[in-house]
Amino acid sequence: MKKAQILAITLLAVLVLLVGRGAVACGGGNGDEEALPGNGEETAGQPHFTSADGRFEFVLNSLERTKEWPAVMFGDRVPEGGCDFVVIEVEVVRVEDGHISGSGEDSIVAADNGIDYQVTLAWQGAQLTDPEDLANSGVELVVGSTATIVAEIPEDAQPLSLRLTYLFFESWGESWEPLGDEERYIDIIFP
Repeated sequence: MKKAQILAITLLAVLVLLVGRGAVACGGGNGDEEALPGNGEETAGQPHFTSADGRFEFVLNSLERTKEWPAVMFGDRVPEGGCDFVVIEVEVVRVEDGHISGSGEDSIVAADNGIDYQVTLAWQGAQLTDPEDLANSGVELVVGSTATIVAEIPEDAQPLSLRLTYLFFESWGESWEPLGDEERYIDIIFP
């Protein structure tokens, strides 16, 4: 990758972490994505979900349906008529043999009406690899990082699962660029 591309990716990741992304309205996505089941084993009453390669584990901390925009998200919104916000919080509880960054760009919530809904996502607790040089710093999720994820879905639809996308990479390069990066996902099935 060219240095400019790496810088753009890093700055975009920081922006996503600090500001979050705008949500697609109640209309949702095109429904082409297929939700795969997660393992959902419970530990201390919370469902845990492990990535396909076994390197990362997330826990579903909360799932709430509301008309209120979460306080941890920037801005203030109200759902479109006939819709609710589904607010999901997940936490990174294990990271082994690699690094992850919380792009979340293709994350979706699947509902029982057959439609996939785009989300707005904001990570808290991410780690900058070089806090003295934000422009060149890498950003990665560590154990304890949490995401607040919001989807806007119709009042008569039930959320079934979250496909959470993230950027996996083997290591950092000399200029803090991720080496061997690849977008991956984990499916979190709601109880």
